[in-house]
Amino acid sequence: MTTGTRPVTQPPPPTRAKALRAYSVLNGLVLLGVVLQGLWAGGFIGHLDGAFWLQLHRITAYTVVILALAAAILAAVTQRRHRAITAWSAALFILTGAEAELGHEIGDGGPQTLIAVHVPLALLIMGLAVYLSITAARTRRTP
Repeated sequence: MTTGTRPVTQPPPPTRAKALRAYSVLNGLVLLGVVLQGLWAGGFIGHLDGAFWLQLHRITAYTVVILALAAAILAAVTQRRHRAITAWSAALFILTGAEAELGHEIGDGGPQTLIAVHVPLALLIMGLAVYLSITAARTRRTP
């Protein structure tokens, strides 16, 4: 007869838990930056004060790329057991870099048709950042 008790799972070792927590913070900042990018884009698309919002959009884009790079490096160094986190973090960095470059091209008088790639790529980046947040949270909870 079973007692109905669930097996006790051990928390991850402190250093791994701290690394995952730091990774989650960096990834969360990437996600926040991506969400803010949509807000900033609304400012210059809506012609509120185009120059201000466009500059804020550019600065945030480069900040997001740097944060994504930091998250990818942290994942590569500390998450060897969790290859999915490392691989998708590297992909997130590559995608954010491509996204920033596309935005730079559009802003410098490049073809406006690039917006048809820029916006869906931003949504893909947001989805990937959400996936990584969920995966890191699940990883923190498993032994």
